[in-house]
Amino acid sequence: MIYNVAGLLMDSEGSTRSYEIDGEELLTDRHRFRGIKGTVNMLRTDRTILVSVRVSASTADSCSRCLEPARLEVIADLAEEFQPINFDLMGERAAPVEPDFDEALVIDERNILDLSRALGEALSGCVPIAPLCKPDCKGICFTCFADRNRNTCTCDENPTDIRWKKLAELIPDSSNSEH
Repeated sequence: MIYNVAGLLMDSEGSTRSYEIDGEELLTDRHRFRGIKGTVNMLRTDRTILVSVRVSASTADSCSRCLEPARLEVIADLAEEFQPINFDLMGERAAPVEPDFDEALVIDERNILDLSRALGEALSGCVPIAPLCKPDCKGICFTCFADRNRNTCTCDENPTDIRWKKLAELIPDSSNSEH
């Protein structure tokens, strides 16, 4: 998602541009986002271009319960300021890029604003930590490793860890105790 913003940089403060994203794909370190759809709005400020984006996309991951593929739909919002290297295009009030400014948010010397990295980070941040293949996924049996979505197992739901067996023997049986 690359935009030439030379015209917007030379426009007056408050000038805007809007773009539609439809069916784009974006690859990050961990995910491939497909079918990206949404709107990109750009606003020329006194020193930067303020970009606001709202997109939806789909990606795939492994289900955290059964390890089967899980298709995920994510919606991301992004609002960032991009600073131009060619600050002189913006007039006398503009200033050079600040030294500690994130390089992913810099408009390069050809006046290209690359939204890919910032949008990839925003989308990645919306992926659930523990994705599910379906909301009612039953997961894998910890005893026999059967996929409980496909097979029923007869294993004890709460097996006792053998490392705690001697300690469990010290606890009196609550069903025989009198109150």
